[in-house]
Amino acid sequence: MITGKAKDCLDAVNGKLLHGSETAVFRGVSINSRTIKQGELFVCIKGENFDGHDFIEDAISKGAAGIILSDTKSLSANMNEDSPFVIQSSSTLKALQDLASYQRSLFPFRVVAVTGTNGKSTTKEMIASIIEAKYKTLKTQGNLNNHIGLPLTLLAREPEHEVGVLEMGMSAAGEIKRLAEIAKPDIGVITNISAGHLDQLKTVKEVQAAKGELFDSLQGDATAIVNADDPLVLELSKSLRVKKITYGIEQPADVRASDIQNQGSKGFTFTAKVFNQTLPVKLSQIGYCNIYNALAALATGHSLGISGKDMNRGLENYHQIPQRNEQIHFQGITLINDAYNANPQSMKEALKTLSEFNTPGKRFFIIGDMLELGPLSESAHHELGQAIARSNVDHLVTVGPLASLAAKTAKEAGQLQTGKFNTHSEAVKYLLRKAKKGDCLLIKGSRGAKMENVIQEFLKT
Repeated sequence: MITGKAKDCLDAVNGKLLHGSETAVFRGVSINSRTIKQGELFVCIKGENFDGHDFIEDAISKGAAGIILSDTKSLSANMNEDSPFVIQSSSTLKALQDLASYQRSLFPFRVVAVTGTNGKSTTKEMIASIIEAKYKTLKTQGNLNNHIGLPLTLLAREPEHEVGVLEMGMSAAGEIKRLAEIAKPDIGVITNISAGHLDQLKTVKEVQAAKGELFDSLQGDATAIVNADDPLVLELSKSLRVKKITYGIEQPADVRASDIQNQGSKGFTFTAKVFNQTLPVKLSQIGYCNIYNALAALATGHSLGISGKDMNRGLENYHQIPQRNEQIHFQGITLINDAYNANPQSMKEALKTLSEFNTPGKRFFIIGDMLELGPLSESAHHELGQAIARSNVDHLVTVGPLASLAAKTAKEAGQLQTGKFNTHSEAVKYLLRKAKKGDCLLIKGSRGAKMENVIQEFLKT
């Protein structure tokens, strides 16, 4: 983690020293007074529901070595020579980001940045698992992929870390550009581009431009990892002057999967051609989309000079992320927890996963609303309903007003059974009556739909 003096902070954030000495030292950075450790620097971030300035005294009582603030009104008048150093900045958020950018430049360090509409976290984890076979690796923890989480990840970097794998999320134009300014990526991965965050980005073309900010940031010896099967990603890559490595299944690519065999609940096997190498790959995750995530990871590993043997070992060591095609076996019933988030493309992928899942019983698709789709909200749910009607799903269970539109359309277009509900509990009661041993239940919805509650209640009952 970052270690320095008050002088380093002043230089990095262009701040003003209000109290203490420029030679005062700190180790580590925190924005949370509840978890701050003695000797750390406390940055007073203002959020929607909190203001770090309100917790300055708490941070001091726990041994903060320094404070970065913007509002001096919260600063106690009782500061003395034993008090932490205090730096004032016009924006504490920018100060945190600038400090992270400073940390990024301290040591030789290669950064892999990952973004895309779907598969960011899984791809990030697969890449990290591969890279860890050769290099000491720093990676985004959980979903800390935004304007606060990414800087905190960089600030946690130790000198021995050789590569960082950073996830970049966004909901508006300009956000990835700023994250890239902080992280200065050497390798940029865009997994795919489709409808999402359309409350602020009104069209898929605007989503494409916003995601493309990552490729735009690449310079010099940087490398772009390009999904050759995604037309919007491929289009972004055509004007790039940096090195490109393509991956895919359908289109010609530098890294390509063939001989794909669905192993049911055990995942997939396939042959990966990585330039001139041929690798037999055993992927223990279900969901066809995970083949693409694995190919992106192989392409990234190759760009970092990792051997085929180590890349294979890295994929084998990858651990499933909770709520992404996570299998749960309960009293003879298989539940597939894919409840972390949803948009039209990921819903179609989930439907494909369920349709192809080998089960002796019936298939239940349990969905919540797809949110943040703006003007496409209703049409996207109707289109999903049509796709479900064409599938081999036996039961469609919906929670929420938008998801019910999918049920209405599916009912009109097909013969499957539907259940439309307003609450998770109502859906669980229906499932307890209908689901039997041997059945498979796949649960999915946007983050705000909290469809994991269906799983939790079902397992408790």
